[in-house]
Amino acid sequence: MKKSSIIEARRAKVSPEVRRRVDLSFLIVDRIHSILEEKGLKQKDLANMLGKKESEISKWMRGTHNFTIDTITSIESALGTPILQVATV
Repeated sequence: MKKSSIIEARRAKVSPEVRRRVDLSFLIVDRIHSILEEKGLKQKDLANMLGKKESEISKWMRGTHNFTIDTITSIESALGTPILQVATV
C-alpha cells in the first residue's frame, strides 16, 4: 500500500501520548473481537447482553472509543472473560 504524504505528515504531529491511547484502544477492541469469535458471538449479541443498540457497539469496535473502566467491567461481566489484565504488586 502506498503511503500518503499528507497522512504521514499528520501522523508525525501526533503526540506519543495520543498515539499510545489510540494503540491501547485498538488492543482492547481486538481483545473484545477475539472473545466474541471464541464464543461464537456477534456484536449484536454483545449489544443485547449489555442492553445497548448494535450501532453503539459498532462505534465502540471502530477502535476510537474511549473505554471507561465501568464499560470494560460491564463487557467483561457480560462475556464472562477478562479483557484487561493488570499485574498486582
